[in-house]
Amino acid sequence: MITATAGWSEAVEERAQRLLRYQVGTEGPEGAPVTVQTMFERCGFTPVASARFLMCIPPLTAMHELTKTITRFRIDGEACPDPAGMAKAALSFAGRAVAVHELHPERRFVAGVISTLLGLQGSSRR
Repeated sequence: MITATAGWSEAVEERAQRLLRYQVGTEGPEGAPVTVQTMFERCGFTPVASARFLMCIPPLTAMHELTKTITRFRIDGEACPDPAGMAKAALSFAGRAVAVHELHPERRFVAGVISTLLGLQGSSRR
């Protein structure tokens, strides 16, 4: 809860709104769009609060939680064939880091420097 409260910003709000607009599918004969907001409502969650929460918790936890929600959600009685892929796409659309290499670019830089200093980079020795 502290992380979620401390992490709020205008950027979090913008990403949460984008997440809610992400289309997860269509339903009915006319192909009415089903968004993340619709999914949250039908799953009994408060859409805005849920989206904000997913934008504030650690990225991999957000992926896990959204994947769980998508797994139990049905459109026209059908389950999503790839809940993890859908969660990744939705969070990415919202502007949220969804892959390990996107989480902390500064750590990737530091790891690269340390690897170079220790000679762990792929050397061209033959």
